[in-house]
Amino acid sequence: MLELEPILVQRLAALPAFTGWRVSGGSEAADRRKVPGADVRMSGAAGGAERRTVAQLQSAWTVGLVVQRGDTAAAQLGTALRAVIGALHNWSPDVVAGMQWTSLQFATVREAAFSESGLVGFEIAFTTATLVDGQN
Repeated sequence: MLELEPILVQRLAALPAFTGWRVSGGSEAADRRKVPGADVRMSGAAGGAERRTVAQLQSAWTVGLVVQRGDTAAAQLGTALRAVIGALHNWSPDVVAGMQWTSLQFATVREAAFSESGLVGFEIAFTTATLVDGQN
């Protein structure tokens, strides 16, 4: 399931709205001090019994956006937020790592908390689901 991370990173990095941004995945080595930045990571997963031998796994993916506070911060974040939602909502990654994934669905936007007071940002969450075979 974590194999979705580089695919989401690649999709966002290709967008014109992210020209000049650091776009990276949560599991990769990157200088996260470089802003503006977008950080893609799986933030959790929920499961359930789809059938007796198959489990449904619904994962939540978060895109964290961060910019330097200033006169252009709101415009930068607004443009980036619209680009992320436009690129990921209802988009399907199809088959990844041998698993079929449902279309990503927008879930929430919330303010990101930073220890550095000169930064501002938001986290945008999406969900997608797949089935994982269990024991027969």
